[in-house]
Amino acid sequence: MVTGPGDIAVVEVTGTPRDRGRTQGEELRSLIADGVQRWEERIHRRTGTPPAEYIDRFLEASDFMPAVERWTPDLLEEVRGIGEGANLPFKVAYAYQLMDEEWFFRFDYVRSRSGGSEHCSTLAVYGEGGPPILAQNMDLPKTYDGTQTLLRVRYPDGLESLVFTAAGLIGTTGLNNQAIGICVNSISQLGYRLQGLPVSFVIRRVLEFRSWHEATTFVQTIPHASAQNMAVGGPEQVADFECAPQGVVEFMPGQKRIYHTNHPLMHENQPLAGHGVLSLSFGKGSESEDGHDAKPLSDSEQRFLFLERGLQDESEVVTIDRVKALLSDCSVPVSVPRASAGEGVTLGSLIMQLGRNPVLYLAPGPPSETAYRRWTF
Repeated sequence: MVTGPGDIAVVEVTGTPRDRGRTQGEELRSLIADGVQRWEERIHRRTGTPPAEYIDRFLEASDFMPAVERWTPDLLEEVRGIGEGANLPFKVAYAYQLMDEEWFFRFDYVRSRSGGSEHCSTLAVYGEGGPPILAQNMDLPKTYDGTQTLLRVRYPDGLESLVFTAAGLIGTTGLNNQAIGICVNSISQLGYRLQGLPVSFVIRRVLEFRSWHEATTFVQTIPHASAQNMAVGGPEQVADFECAPQGVVEFMPGQKRIYHTNHPLMHENQPLAGHGVLSLSFGKGSESEDGHDAKPLSDSEQRFLFLERGLQDESEVVTIDRVKALLSDCSVPVSVPRASAGEGVTLGSLIMQLGRNPVLYLAPGPPSETAYRRWTF
């Protein structure tokens, strides 16, 4: 169990989908209760609505279930099992999975015009003589800090995945023993819809594929509920997609070094009709030719430029240590410390070395203050 900053709960889950969920719910019950309580308190603080009433309104307004039942029925069973094991009503366990979708809905619900605290940074390198590297800092609200969890999911057919998440969530990012990995960043300017497949279900479904082609095809063809940048890695390559309800566009196709943060670069910067508030989440800035800001850059743009500068010298080999250093930087910051003034924190930092023998390097907290540990299959 998690005993303090830098610690992580590790749970091995096997059996039927319902059994996998029950194991998580039972072994993580206290962490789930703590996380859900803080989540509900945050909802009440932000909306002024009692959490039970707000969750009912959110679920009544949304219609994700048809997509979940069509594309990921086993994961829906797993969520039911989490609720049973953690002694949570199903609607609470289910709504808790809809992290980004609920966040988007909440901003519309209260007509908020402030930015969110989910500011993730992703980078990838492949085709340079070594196995592909796919890495991410997962930045989330501080309400999830202290519930960091690593799921080791074992399937009857020999497939196995390592999934980084918060206790009670089916997944935020991870990789499997077939060298398929996925990282995601929200791109709120492109909006959301109240139908389609929620991002947590997309992530876990990708990790059930054995083929990179199948995984990337899935990401490009399913109906997405919320706008996300998704980087999908395989044994030999990585592809990055800006996935929105409006459609999916590949970012930096053919490039061997890929990086993305939280603003759209391929789609037009337009949200869906009726969700104009989301277009204000990140400002668009620019730099002058002499290096001074001509217009203030958004947090997302600053992190993007930092990664671009850190990876632009192709004569410099990108090693695991180099990636650790980039993701641990606090100057922008890429690594958001626990003592930051805002509501967000880097919940975890993951570096996936894909290829024949996949390896995960995981810091369960801001990498600037949390050591990486090595995990294998």
